[in-house]
Amino acid sequence: MERLGQGKCVVVVISKRYLESENCMFELIQIAKNGDFHDRIFPIVLDDTKLYDPIDRIKYVEYWEGKASALDEAMKRVSLANMEGFWQDRNLYEEIRRNVPLLTNIIRDMNTLTANIHTESNYEEVYRAVEEKLGE
Repeated sequence: MERLGQGKCVVVVISKRYLESENCMFELIQIAKNGDFHDRIFPIVLDDTKLYDPIDRIKYVEYWEGKASALDEAMKRVSLANMEGFWQDRNLYEEIRRNVPLLTNIIRDMNTLTANIHTESNYEEVYRAVEEKLGE
């Protein structure tokens, strides 16, 4: 996943499920950490994502805050000895929560085509943009 984040161009299919997946969000954060996020990402935003209204976008912040809180509560019910893996998960949830507002805002502001338009054009726009980026 970290190596994927170093790619010169990365096509990502953004959906509600993607934005609520810790593995997918870890990948998205890795892409952002490697710089030029806007120039290297080629998002295909599915209709269920709902990134264009701030009230809808904030639901993803609430989701990750809820995941972190639920894990905090569960960890309080057991001994904190030898909880390294759980702390890593907790830190990941917090990192995702910190990054969701900025990353979803960037993707929202990008000139993305709908999945239907991509399907109708056989993804020609994405192919062209990726080939152009790889040729730089």
